[in-house]
Amino acid sequence: MTKIEVTENEAKHLKFIYRQQYEESRRVKTTSLAKFFGVRPASVTEVLRNLSRKKLVIHHRYRGVELTPKGIKITQKLLRKHRILEVLLANFLGHDKEKACQEASRLDYHVSEELVNSICRAYGHPRLCPCNKPIFPDPKCEEVR
Repeated sequence: MTKIEVTENEAKHLKFIYRQQYEESRRVKTTSLAKFFGVRPASVTEVLRNLSRKKLVIHHRYRGVELTPKGIKITQKLLRKHRILEVLLANFLGHDKEKACQEASRLDYHVSEELVNSICRAYGHPRLCPCNKPIFPDPKCEEVR
């Protein structure tokens, strides 16, 4: 499978859509994305067009947006990085879960999967982040049983 590149801004949108769609069971509309990111709906529409071209979302005009199976897979990789970083920041540096989440959001896009898997192994393959959300597995970082 060819690796699909997403920009940092697109990654943030994908994570927001995933959290709303799958973790909060909400329909995601352009206006809710615009409000969350503090931008105009037209700016969000442009990001959604780009994600749609990459076949990561389906944008139903006036009805909302949903992730495709490819979009789900990529977003789960992004969220894995984020949540493993939260574990590190909370456990090693003692940040509370909100601070760990904020800091992880600044870093998650930029760290390699190799680093994340090293952190995961060091912490015994945690299954939940400090916010009690699932940490998605990576076949390259399997727990030895």
